[in-house]
Amino acid sequence: MLVLAVVLAVATATLAALLLNARSRTRLLHDRVRSALGQRQEESPDLPGAVSRVVAARRTAEKKVDLLSAAAAAIPLGVVVLDESGKEVLSNETADNFSPGRGGDAVIGLRLRALLDNATEAAESIQEDIEVFTPSPRTIRLSCTPLVQGEARVGTIAFIEDLTARSRLDTIRRDFVSNASHELKTPLGALRLLAEALVATDNDETRKKLSERIGTEATRMTRLVEDILDLSLVEEDRRVHGVVDLCDVARDAISQIDLAAATVAVAVDLDCEPIKVIGDHRRLVSAAANLIENAVVYTNVKAEDHPEPVRVRVYARDEHAVLEVEDHGIGIPERHVGRIFERFYRVDRGRSRASGGTGLGLAIVRHVVQNHWGEIEVDSVPGRGSTFRIVLPAQEK
Repeated sequence: MLVLAVVLAVATATLAALLLNARSRTRLLHDRVRSALGQRQEESPDLPGAVSRVVAARRTAEKKVDLLSAAAAAIPLGVVVLDESGKEVLSNETADNFSPGRGGDAVIGLRLRALLDNATEAAESIQEDIEVFTPSPRTIRLSCTPLVQGEARVGTIAFIEDLTARSRLDTIRRDFVSNASHELKTPLGALRLLAEALVATDNDETRKKLSERIGTEATRMTRLVEDILDLSLVEEDRRVHGVVDLCDVARDAISQIDLAAATVAVAVDLDCEPIKVIGDHRRLVSAAANLIENAVVYTNVKAEDHPEPVRVRVYARDEHAVLEVEDHGIGIPERHVGRIFERFYRVDRGRSRASGGTGLGLAIVRHVVQNHWGEIEVDSVPGRGSTFRIVLPAQEK
């Protein structure tokens, strides 16, 4: 994005200089026409031909102006071009959207105007970042650069770039690195302490227990690293998709779940006919497995002697294919439902750590579903259980 913005800025500055030059040439040609028409016919025998050439040249210059204006309008950055006197020559639609008179933010509009006034006299580029917090947080970058042809200054160009999405992404990345470091630090610290205790003891029973704990923490750390790698892959989304049977996805997902230590069964309810979607089989299996495993884990946490089974269904709904996972576990409080797909977000940190979760499973599910042009639905009642649905566009039969 940064490289693209730089390329666009350079290209736009070049276009603006050409635009100002074209307008100057148009004015010069217009003056020549008027001068030629003022001369007497006998002083210029070829006056009609000269006028025709000048008019044709003016039309060519006007076409260039129109083309350059259209190019500026297509650029995603806001662009404002001033001539050498500081008069506005061009302003594309993106820049107009920041003008208070067109519904833009007054603070941004006023700062832009002040920056343009200063830039008209400045010999070097000027840049300023503005943070606006109402009605919603935004970060806007204003940049002004002199336009020079040869040694003469012909005007000024200003760029308006909305950095809000980039700033938000940078924040998410910083939080992710911080959270991932914290999550990796916990099992690493436990492994170090367990290893020290293992070296210090001569008791065989204690050694056995410590060795089992080391294996558990190593497995937990391995799973966290694998989830981080999976998340990076689904975020990249290369979209090499084919036709996939959602029923096969559900079956393969169930086969990946370790049900040996679970006290809850998994009941499968699949339509007889295949239900096809366009997608990546492996990634869809990963998403479905995460939902099923969560359902099993949080049904176990409820600590009932005979818990109701986790139900996995695949069915058609209108023009969509649905993979549904229903459990009768602890449920999710309503205030948390909107955040459970965030990376490392946990409704109950202590309970999640006890269950061995990494905090990335639902984030992986969300990205997989979004990459398949789908949606994920959640219905949950605390103490009664949750139902997750992956809803994807169905492939026409």
